[in-house]
Amino acid sequence: MQVAAPLSPNADRPPLAVGRVLREHQARITSLDFSKDGELLASAGEDERLCVYSCTQGALQKVTLCRKFGADLVRFTHDASSLLVSSRSDVDDSVRYLSMHDHRYLRYFKGHTDRVSSLEMSPKDDSFASASVDGTARVWDLRSTSCSGVLKLPGGGGGDNGASRPVAAFDPQGLVFAVALGDGRTRLFDVRGLQKGPFVTFTPDLGGASSFSCLKFSHDGKLMLLGTTMGRVALLDAFTGDLLRTFSGHANESRTPLECAFAPDAQSVYCGSEDGAIWRWQTQTGAALAPLRAHTAAVGALKFNPTRMILASACAQPAVALWLPC
Repeated sequence: MQVAAPLSPNADRPPLAVGRVLREHQARITSLDFSKDGELLASAGEDERLCVYSCTQGALQKVTLCRKFGADLVRFTHDASSLLVSSRSDVDDSVRYLSMHDHRYLRYFKGHTDRVSSLEMSPKDDSFASASVDGTARVWDLRSTSCSGVLKLPGGGGGDNGASRPVAAFDPQGLVFAVALGDGRTRLFDVRGLQKGPFVTFTPDLGGASSFSCLKFSHDGKLMLLGTTMGRVALLDAFTGDLLRTFSGHANESRTPLECAFAPDAQSVYCGSEDGAIWRWQTQTGAALAPLRAHTAAVGALKFNPTRMILASACAQPAVALWLPC
């Protein structure tokens, strides 16, 4: 696979085309993540499989079966040979630390009492965060199974629906931990003092209670994206919390958590759609750009490679598409 120059956000035609389609899963793909060096891509699916692919070859490299606990969300640690995986089991809501070298679980992080809805690795150190529909967000350290911080979220703990589904993210420096809940508020915490509570709370007008699908910072830390299951994506100023604009048009009648993302230069925003398209908008103006079309089912997961100009997207068919510059 050849990697070309960065995409042009102002182009009036799709700047990316499918370079490879990977069909290693046998059921809906629930999560994607790239390793920090951009060499590997991981996918998790409802078929209890974890797949790791080479980004340079566009081919499957390893498979791990998670028959006991299932696999829902997957994230690379800073070591490309190990992954964090949230359970998909009705009797277990832990996060597991998996070595892909010998397909062995190194640690189990227990504490959540319901499905994990958000899982993010700190860009700074070996800490990671999880948020759950049990109404809590937790910060952990890979070196210990003891939780280093617990945040009880107002209005949480009501099951995997509506206002009870929190999402979380670290800022690019790993100093700020942000949590958004369906009450419309986004709370920002200092990672070094979680027990002090949020140092600021944003309350953008999103038109009422929202169920969130993801929370993302731009690479420069100046902007935030709030993906919702209500058919819109909100763009916030990460310092003031001002609602800059909302993006809409993509289909989501079933209110599925569809992932959204900034392009690497943050000049455009991407989001999956129920109709199989990937919708794009200009960040500065909110103008819609031509959608990317290749999938034939809802695109629930998408990620940009951190070091290469590659976009990975996954749908319910199931298939993973690797998009390269035209």
